[in-house]
Amino acid sequence: MNILKVEQPLAVFKKLPSPLDRIEIPERAENRKPTDKKFLYAFAVVIILLFPFLIYCLAKGDLSRWKGYDQCGNVCGQKNSKYEAWSCTGQDYTDSPYLDIDASFKETRGDDGLILISRRCVARCSSGYTDVFSSCYQLTSSSSSNIYGRNYDSRFRRDADVEGSNGIGSDISKYLIKHAWRIVLACFASFGVGIIMLVLFKTATAVVVWGILGGVLLFGAILIGTTWGFYLSPPVDKDTSSAQVYTTMYLVLAICFMVVWLVLVLVMIFMFKKIQLVILLLNETTKAVFAMPLLIFVPMISSCARLIILILVVFFHFYISTAGTLTELMSGYFYYKQNIIIDITFFFNSFVAYWCIQFISGIQYMVIAGAVAKWYWSKNKNNLESPIKESVSIVYKFHLGSIAFGSLVITLIAIIRSLLTSLTQSKSFKILVDLCAGSIESFLKFLSKNSYIITAMHGKPFYKSGKRAAQIIFQNAVNIATVNFVGDFVLGMAQLLIVLISLLITVVIMLGAESDYSFLVYLIVFSVSLLISLTLFATFGTTIDTLFLCSCEDSLLNDGMARPYAMSRDLMMFIESSKKSFRSKAI
Repeated sequence: MNILKVEQPLAVFKKLPSPLDRIEIPERAENRKPTDKKFLYAFAVVIILLFPFLIYCLAKGDLSRWKGYDQCGNVCGQKNSKYEAWSCTGQDYTDSPYLDIDASFKETRGDDGLILISRRCVARCSSGYTDVFSSCYQLTSSSSSNIYGRNYDSRFRRDADVEGSNGIGSDISKYLIKHAWRIVLACFASFGVGIIMLVLFKTATAVVVWGILGGVLLFGAILIGTTWGFYLSPPVDKDTSSAQVYTTMYLVLAICFMVVWLVLVLVMIFMFKKIQLVILLLNETTKAVFAMPLLIFVPMISSCARLIILILVVFFHFYISTAGTLTELMSGYFYYKQNIIIDITFFFNSFVAYWCIQFISGIQYMVIAGAVAKWYWSKNKNNLESPIKESVSIVYKFHLGSIAFGSLVITLIAIIRSLLTSLTQSKSFKILVDLCAGSIESFLKFLSKNSYIITAMHGKPFYKSGKRAAQIIFQNAVNIATVNFVGDFVLGMAQLLIVLISLLITVVIMLGAESDYSFLVYLIVFSVSLLISLTLFATFGTTIDTLFLCSCEDSLLNDGMARPYAMSRDLMMFIESSKKSFRSKAI
C-alpha cells in the first residue's frame, strides 16, 4: 500500500545518508535542535516594545472618564484634579454621579462639524430624562450625537413619568444577578452534554455520527414546523399592524429554515459513502484521545490563556480610548485630545494581541500533534510513558520559534486584510477583498497546522516542514478534502447539537422566569455552550489531521511486509476504502 510518493524522500528530507531504516518518528528529543529562533526573539522584542506605549497611555488615561465628564472635562462621581490654566476644573462631583445631557442646546464647530451639547454632572436624573449607564438622556430626543468624538445613542428610553429611575443598565444587572443560578446551572449542563457526547463517540462512533446528523435534521424539522405554526396561527392579534410585520417575518424565517434543511439533507445523501469512511477515522481518533484523556485539557488551558489575553486587550483598549490631554476646543468646551502615540498604541496593542492568540493556538496544536504522533508510532500503545508531557517539553524547548513564525504569517495576512477593507469605500471591493484575503488566510492557517504536525514529527523548521506538508496535501488532495470536509462537517454537527441541546435545557430551566431581558440569558448560554463544544472537539480535529499525515509518512516509510505498518487495521481499512471510493490511483 503506497498512498504517497514524494519527490523528496524522507531520508533526503531529514538529511540522512542511509535509507529509511535509519528514520525514527517522532524524532527523539536529543536529536532535535531549536527551530526558527530568530522569530521567537522577534516575538519577545515586540512584546517588550509594547510596554512603553501602554505605560504612556495608562499615564494619560483614566477609566472613570467613561462615566462621562462635563463641558470642562470634570468627571462625574469623583473629585477632579485642578488645572491652573482653567478655573472651571477641579470640581468635586462626588455627590453628582450622573451626566446630564441637554440635547436641545447644541452648538456646531465650523471647521470639523463636531456637535457640542450642554453637559453637566447632576445628583440624579430629572423628570423627563432616563439613565443609561450613568448618563441622563432626554426622552424626547431620538438622535445620536457625536459629543467630543463619542457616540451617545438616545434610543434607550423609558416611560416619561418615571422619575429618578435606576436606568436600563441597572435593570439588566438586577435581572442577571437574580437569575445567576439558572445561568450557571445551564452552563454546567452544557459542559455535561459535551462530555456525554465525547463518551458516546468512544462507545459507538457510527451510531453517534448518524445520530448527530439525524438529530440535527430532527431539530431543523421541529424549528421549521414551529415557524410555520406561528405563521399560520400568529400568537398576536391579526388585526394589528405589528401582527402583519411578525407574520411576514415568520414566513421569511420558515422559508429560509426549510431551504437550509433541504440543503443539509442533500449534502448528507451526497456524502453518504464518505461519511462511512470518516467514521472509521473517527473511531481511530477516539482511541487516541481516550488513550491520552488529558489531551482534552490542552485546548481548555489554551482557551483560558486566550481568554486572559482577550480580557487584557479589551481592558487596554478601553484605557487607551480614554487617554488624552485636556484641551479647550472652544470657549467653554473641553475634551481629552488624543495624539499619534495613542493611535499607534491602539493598533500596536491589537497586533500583538492577535499574534499572541495565534501563538497560543499554535502551541496547542503542536502539543496535541506531538502526543498523537507518539501514540501512532508506538508499537505498544497501551504502555506509553507520558506522551503529553514529552510533547510539551519538546515544543517549549525546541519549536516555539516555528510557532512564532507561523503565527506571524497568519497575523500579517489578517492585518493586510483589515487595512485593505478599511481603506476602500467601495462595498463591492470590500466583499472581494474579504473573499480573497479570507481564503488566503484560511489556507495559510490550514497549511500552518499541517506544518506544525510535520515539525512535531520530524523536528524541522517551519518553512521546511510547510513545504513537505504542502507536498503531501497536493498529492493527496482528494483524501485530504474528504478527511477535512466530511470530518469537519460531522464534528461541526456534533458541536451544533451540543449548542441546541444546551439551549433546550435552558428553556426548561428558565420556565417561570421569562422577561424582556431573557434573551440575554440565552445569549450567555449560547456563547458558553459554543465555547465548550469548540474546546472539547478541538482535540478531535487536531488528532484527525495528525493521524492522516502520520499514515502518509507510514505508507512511505514501510511496506507492510519487511517493514510492518504502524497504522492499525481500522486505519488501513480507511485508506483502502478511500482509494476504492474515490477511484484514486496511488501516486
